[in-house]
Amino acid sequence: MSEQRQAILFDLITKICQENLEITSSQGDFVVKLCQAFSSEGGAFLLFRPSGIEQTVKISEKVVPQWRFMVEVDWQIHPIGEQLVKHPAGFADRQSQAFRWFETDGVQLHNLYLQPLCWEEEFIGALALFNVEQERFTEHDQQLINHLASYISKAIAQQRQLNQLKIENANLEVNQWQLMRSRNILRALFDSIPVSMYIIDKKYNLIAVNMDRARRINTPPNELVGRRCYEALYNYDDVCPDCRVIESLFGGKITNRTKREWQKDDQALEWEISTYPIYDDANQVTQAILFEQDVTEKRRLEASLAQSEKLAAVGQLAAGLAHEINNPLTAIIANTQLLQRDLKDDPDKLEMVDLIARAGQRAAQVVRNLLDLARKEEYLFEPTDVHQTLNRAITLMQHELVSRSIRLIYEPSDDLPLIMASQDRLQGVWVNLLANAIDSFDESEHREIRISTSATANEVRVTVMDTGKGIPAEKLNRIFEPFYTTKAPGKGTGLGLSLCHRIVKQHGGSIHVDSKLGAGTIFTISFPIRPPDSRP
Repeated sequence: MSEQRQAILFDLITKICQENLEITSSQGDFVVKLCQAFSSEGGAFLLFRPSGIEQTVKISEKVVPQWRFMVEVDWQIHPIGEQLVKHPAGFADRQSQAFRWFETDGVQLHNLYLQPLCWEEEFIGALALFNVEQERFTEHDQQLINHLASYISKAIAQQRQLNQLKIENANLEVNQWQLMRSRNILRALFDSIPVSMYIIDKKYNLIAVNMDRARRINTPPNELVGRRCYEALYNYDDVCPDCRVIESLFGGKITNRTKREWQKDDQALEWEISTYPIYDDANQVTQAILFEQDVTEKRRLEASLAQSEKLAAVGQLAAGLAHEINNPLTAIIANTQLLQRDLKDDPDKLEMVDLIARAGQRAAQVVRNLLDLARKEEYLFEPTDVHQTLNRAITLMQHELVSRSIRLIYEPSDDLPLIMASQDRLQGVWVNLLANAIDSFDESEHREIRISTSATANEVRVTVMDTGKGIPAEKLNRIFEPFYTTKAPGKGTGLGLSLCHRIVKQHGGSIHVDSKLGAGTIFTISFPIRPPDSRP
């Protein structure tokens, strides 16, 4: 082998062994060097793929070097492919299709040498030399070409593997990005749902906790994951006594239960807890997801609806009783009027009859108030002296005050302006407040009720204060609800303060309560001096 050929082949092998070499972009240079090394007129470089011959390059002294891009159904039906399948390496027969294929480009062939490029028993391409000076290669030349083909085949295979790895890596990055995006979307959804949610495994370990549940115990979700749910969320040493998640974990059932959770202010929250099994690919339950929804307001609305139904029933009952009660009351009031006329000369007896008449009128008013629970009635608004209605209420309750040894302090304000009000209904408010104050005393208490009035530029204010046992703080926000009472069973219906609240609101006023256990209760009622904005 000449020194020139050695130098050319050494340079070619060195270039092939370079890292990151793009074989496809160096095909022309390879063919030129091969032609120089083996003194051939021209040559070609072909790459095979399962879909056909990918691309070829031909170099010839007579024909301008050119690229030819081809699409074949199968590379094996191409003349070059057929030749390589039948004769793996060597000079092609002049009558073969491969020989004629090169001649079609205007090149007159004397001979054609084909060298397959194989890697791991797979054809990946071919080298071609035509019009070689030597009609036959020596064994040494054949070995050189075989070694050179091995280097090129390995480089092509590695490059294809590298390209495939790059494609797969790019696909992995896309998939990873999509998975991360899906995870972020699911996590955002998981955290934004206004329901407490968490996932546990069969050992009660927390797998995931959403923000709503973590916020309830002021702990970040990442600090809860991995801990036992009953320890982290409820501070229990063992499984919650009424927990039903085991039915989902080991029975695949959907469960539902209610749990009451007491707050520091002795208020109770109602939680509806649902559990659902989570299945794996083998359709086996591996985890469970729990939903905890605050249904306190829902229960309150249900209770309110039940109370509304009670009110409707009371209204129906009141309509039937009204006639039965009003008939004897009418007789009582009529007879007291006759007695008042006959006893006008006897002041002492006349005062007792007057008290009976006012009590009868008050009883009739109570019946009308009960009817108000079922239907609206017109209020007769007229200029009213608040002191006059207070005096009547005190007179009606005077017997109860005296019989129970309760001291009443009445402090009316001077020059209290008139307000637009319904006198009978206003009197009913004072009677109810006095009755509640009287019932607030125990046997050993210092019994005192203080009623005072005052006025500002815009409103008239009445304060009813007692020194009774007071109302617990957790019950203050419910005392104006219908049928809610703090009295012992059989001593109250829970309608009095509800009616008072309704009447005051119908007058455009407000009623506030302040109470302390063992110290007493203060009711403050305010009415606007101007006429009320709305009429019932």
